[in-house]
Amino acid sequence: MKKIFLWVFVLFFLSPAWIRADEEGARYLDAIEKKYSGLKDYVADVNVHFDMETFKTPDMQARLYFKAPDKMKVESKGVFFLPREGGYFNPALFRRDDIEIRILEPAVEGNRDIKLKIIPRKKERTGREFVLWIDRKENLVREIHTSQFDGRETKASIEYGRYGSFELPRVIRLTLDLPSVEPSEKRGFGPVEQKSERVTGTIEITYANYKVNTGLKDDIFKPK
Repeated sequence: MKKIFLWVFVLFFLSPAWIRADEEGARYLDAIEKKYSGLKDYVADVNVHFDMETFKTPDMQARLYFKAPDKMKVESKGVFFLPREGGYFNPALFRRDDIEIRILEPAVEGNRDIKLKIIPRKKERTGREFVLWIDRKENLVREIHTSQFDGRETKASIEYGRYGSFELPRVIRLTLDLPSVEPSEKRGFGPVEQKSERVTGTIEITYANYKVNTGLKDDIFKPK
């Protein structure tokens, strides 16, 4: 009987609170989506600079094409690496129908930022959680923290500039903290140990020469 009462209490008293939190958090994402509803496409030159001990390479350059809601393509003369999540700007990345939202830090008068936790519902993105820092006055995502089930952690900090009618990233700085497990054998008859280390570093992505709403065709994004 006590278990039934507890379940009824949770169902009728706690669930509405979660629903309200979900709806309140969604309002901040809706405001961002509305702000960029007129952004149909953009083209930009991209420079990627790596600062990682385990990955030495010269800067990489490419041209990036984006078309709403989620088409993206890069063209480069050589090898090019760009993280899909956090590496380029997509204002519709977190659609409210595809995610669960939790407010981690409620809005306080005088505080511009709101902190949201995002849990994807889509199968291909399960095992990941996101924390967003949103400037609720300017309706901009300032930071995106990504945590994955395998221990990978990334943080994207975004600096914006105005290009035409839109505020778009000028610089995205990615801070990486990745697991690296290396086996090392104990001498004698002891068991094999796993030595766990972390690989850290940063990636700085600079955007320039934006062209906005030029009417990009879908054919541009088809694989050749």
